[in-house]
Amino acid sequence: MFNHFNKLTFIGITFLTLTLTLTLAAQANVVDSINKSFNVASDPSLDLKNINGHVTITAWDKNMIEVNATITAETLKEREQVAIIIANIDDNVSIESKYDKNNGRNHNKAKVDYKIKVPTLTVLSSIELVNGALNIIGVEGDIAAELVNGSFNASGASANTHINSVNGSVTLNYQDNIKHLNKIIIETVNGGVDLHVPQSINAEVSIETVHGSIKNDFGLTVDKHNFVGRELRGTIGTGKVDIEIETVNGAVKLLHN
Repeated sequence: MFNHFNKLTFIGITFLTLTLTLTLAAQANVVDSINKSFNVASDPSLDLKNINGHVTITAWDKNMIEVNATITAETLKEREQVAIIIANIDDNVSIESKYDKNNGRNHNKAKVDYKIKVPTLTVLSSIELVNGALNIIGVEGDIAAELVNGSFNASGASANTHINSVNGSVTLNYQDNIKHLNKIIIETVNGGVDLHVPQSINAEVSIETVHGSIKNDFGLTVDKHNFVGRELRGTIGTGKVDIEIETVNGAVKLLHN
């Protein structure tokens, strides 16, 4: 009787283990990594288009662009329907995540997360993200970025920036060395804006928000509209740098370092 019980117990445990293994296997994602690097000049440009996934771009002291792309898909079929196109033409590195058009990107939940290292003076000429956050660290070249769903965060900026965001906050921190800075443009629909600049900046400032507050560290006056919205227009010092910020739903802060 005990042998029969032990045999049934063993069969039950084996079946449970097999079921658990199959369940975990069914839930496991397909993960693939692609790594490429290019020798470039000290001031190359970078273009990137990504549908799903976060992007981190970090400056380093090498004349090289290093790209690490991690593709995560629910199935092998979804993984096979995603291609990473990377090219370098005359120090202009372009990166694009492409989905099989026959399947349609709207039905493919695969995502591509990028970690990219670039020379400090790299120009980020066009960074376009649909679903994903963008994090930029220490890049001192011009920055142009468009995001649909995802936050933007940059630290150590030094040159011109043009940021357009639909759903997501924008945080932009400038270093004290801004001799190449002429213009900062930030446009958002749903999301607050935090802009940190040197206390010694000379700027012509224009800020507008429909639903949200405006705060600044430079003693500039905020005007409240009769029905809805607020705006700030003023000059800091000699007004060398143009700062333009517009948001529909979100607070705006112009702060000094």
